[in-house]
Amino acid sequence: MRILIQNLFLLFFFFLLSISAQSQQPDLDSLKEVLPNASGQERVDVLNEIATQLREISSQEAMDFSLEAEKLSQELNYTYGLSKSKENIGWIYYRGGQWQLAFDFSEDAYELASEIPDSNLAARILNNMGALYYAQQNYQMAINQFKMAFELVEGSDDLYTQIRSLNNVAFNFIQVEEYDSAVFYAKKAININESSGSPYLTSFSNRVLGDVHVGRGQFDSAVVIFEKSLQMARVQGITSFQASVMHRLGNAYLQLGELEKAEKILEEGIEVSEANNYRDELSKSHKYLSQVHQRRGDIDLAYQHLNQYTIINDSLVDQANRDRIALMQGMFQENLEKSELELLKAQNKNQADNLLFINRIVWLVSIAAIIVLILGLRLYKLNRNVKKYNQDLILQKQKIADQNSDLEQKSLQLEKINETKNKLFSILGHDLRGPIGSVKSLIDLTLGGAISQQEFMSILKTLKKDVDSVHFTLTNTLKWSLAQMEGFRVNPTSVSMNEVVQGIIQLLAPQIQTKSLHISNEMPADVILYLDRDLIEVVVRNILSNAVKFSPESGEIRIVFETGENDLLWCVSDQGKGMYPEEIEQILESDYSITRSKPGTQQEKGSGLGLQVCKEFVRMSKGNLGIESEPGKGTKVCVSLPAHILRNHSETVSS
Repeated sequence: MRILIQNLFLLFFFFLLSISAQSQQPDLDSLKEVLPNASGQERVDVLNEIATQLREISSQEAMDFSLEAEKLSQELNYTYGLSKSKENIGWIYYRGGQWQLAFDFSEDAYELASEIPDSNLAARILNNMGALYYAQQNYQMAINQFKMAFELVEGSDDLYTQIRSLNNVAFNFIQVEEYDSAVFYAKKAININESSGSPYLTSFSNRVLGDVHVGRGQFDSAVVIFEKSLQMARVQGITSFQASVMHRLGNAYLQLGELEKAEKILEEGIEVSEANNYRDELSKSHKYLSQVHQRRGDIDLAYQHLNQYTIINDSLVDQANRDRIALMQGMFQENLEKSELELLKAQNKNQADNLLFINRIVWLVSIAAIIVLILGLRLYKLNRNVKKYNQDLILQKQKIADQNSDLEQKSLQLEKINETKNKLFSILGHDLRGPIGSVKSLIDLTLGGAISQQEFMSILKTLKKDVDSVHFTLTNTLKWSLAQMEGFRVNPTSVSMNEVVQGIIQLLAPQIQTKSLHISNEMPADVILYLDRDLIEVVVRNILSNAVKFSPESGEIRIVFETGENDLLWCVSDQGKGMYPEEIEQILESDYSITRSKPGTQQEKGSGLGLQVCKEFVRMSKGNLGIESEPGKGTKVCVSLPAHILRNHSETVSS
């Protein structure tokens, strides 16, 4: 009798589970009470439902339930349960930043869902795949995946997946600054959510609307939306979502000048993020809290939070780059395996055609003795068929050769990517470890009382020089890395070249004064060019920095700007060490080449990436980089830009 009651209870529970999409998901505590009495496929379904509800709250606990569901599904040969458990595991890996594992499990889950078939489950998995495209910053592909997921479940009783898909579409439209589309899909999700009643999904939609208001500069409206979203997240108890809303709300308060509110919510965000290891949210909270203290004039606290943000953000960027490369390699390997599979299928088809051909020959020969005339006609037709098959075989052979050639090219490209990556990490490891180690050692000695405050102040200039070198190397590396990523945009605006040059000269003033250099700025007083300010500032800084680096004491650096009929020429000449022709050729070659940096006249160090960044950014600005130099006679570096970007041109200045 007891077993019968338990079975009836399980049947009643799964009836409730089947209609949960139309009302509300089963309570987590109720699911855990049912679990001990469940067995077989019913136990798998309960494990998967618990994991689904826990994966945004307690990822490790959700992983334990998912792994048990996966193992039991394999033992029971339960395809639906196996697909659902792999979908949960893939999502948990995605949340943990392990994108390659997330991709592998999501792909397996999608194939299983397609075999069943189950459109609702397939739609949830497409949401996971879309999240991976978002992680690669391929927002258009992510939008396509989320739209496909919504189309699969539109009109069904799976309101959760419908709303989740619409929210994800809206969030990715924000990334490409299509705010009207983002608002449309977010409001559509809210309307559908009225039938579901899920606070998490409603709070997500409101967070998306808040992001739109921030993007448009409507910070009052953003505060109202974020406060509402945060309240919903607190009710639901989803700490990850609370942390993501808190730093957004803190930024909105900051923009409105409400510094006390901003400080309070950001400190709470830091506490929640640290407790749950939400590193991305933690870095953003430190960033905005640094700006709050900066506005108040508390430079020490501002520096502390800015330093925390820099450390965490650099770690996240480095991890994201490594994971993104690993994910690209995994996808490339998958495409390679699929190509090999298609090749095997084509070979099997050829063999089958050959066997069919041989069978026909045997059949024709067997009746040749009876009907000679028919044999002659058959041989004639057979001859035509042979020619046709031979032509098909030649075409297939050519296709296979083309595929092999394409695979070889892709393999070479991947090798070049890996080589560039290794050189980049070598630069970071070699050029940054020394200065950072020196700073750390000096701080340790100071804190340990090994040196006095006066001694510390006496070497502060040397310390600053090392820090400036590290900052310059990091800036070049990050700017160059961003330029290599898909989706990088050039944003041209009206830029005063003389203002840019004067700003860089001020930035380099300590080095210029140390060497007693004379800077002869012969540019027109107000040259206005229509180009990307960030790109040209990096180019100008690198070229002027190299001129200062390789100039002797009391040397002269000359800056000129010339206009031609079809192009503009901005040049910097120095009286430094100069370069050999082969060095210039290596720097200006079309492929990326991270060269070994030479020490300056006072043994200044470099990364070898500066001129590479200049060459890339000048090319992105539709221009060319030229170098004229002789060893021991100085160097002249010129940036050639198209004449149509010139907006204003006045008299020459000299400084």
